[in-house]
Amino acid sequence: MKKIILLFICFIFAVKVWAGEAYMDKALGSWVGYPLESVIKYWGYPDNQQTIAGKNIYIWEERSEYQGDTYERSTVKTDKKGRTYVDTRTSGGGTYEMLCRKILEVNSDNIVSGYSYKGNICPNAYFLKAKKLVNPENNEWEKRKLEKQAQKGRY
Repeated sequence: MKKIILLFICFIFAVKVWAGEAYMDKALGSWVGYPLESVIKYWGYPDNQQTIAGKNIYIWEERSEYQGDTYERSTVKTDKKGRTYVDTRTSGGGTYEMLCRKILEVNSDNIVSGYSYKGNICPNAYFLKAKKLVNPENNEWEKRKLEKQAQKGRY
């Protein structure tokens, strides 16, 4: 039974990773072909700008820290000589840095021509937040929603 539960958890994690990547790709890809000024209007100014191999790269970073919980487990044990003692084990704790770096490539006409993302919280943390990154002028989710509403009205 434990193996089945573990496999189920692994499956859910894999689906979440795949879905998170799909959402990030849709959100960041919605800006391709649009001016950099439009991105700045909705996302704010980038945290960094670089020119690499003649290409203009703009980077938005989201950083946060997470303080992990500390868990303590105590077990009362008796050794072979009949002595009773408490075995205490502590785990967890520590501070974890979370990072998501959204990267847009912009051509010489200031039009977004490509994108990528890196970090330990993207795309997974953006599974629910990706829609906030999408270009409101090129929102695939909104287009589908309107299409479904139109189809319901026809029948």
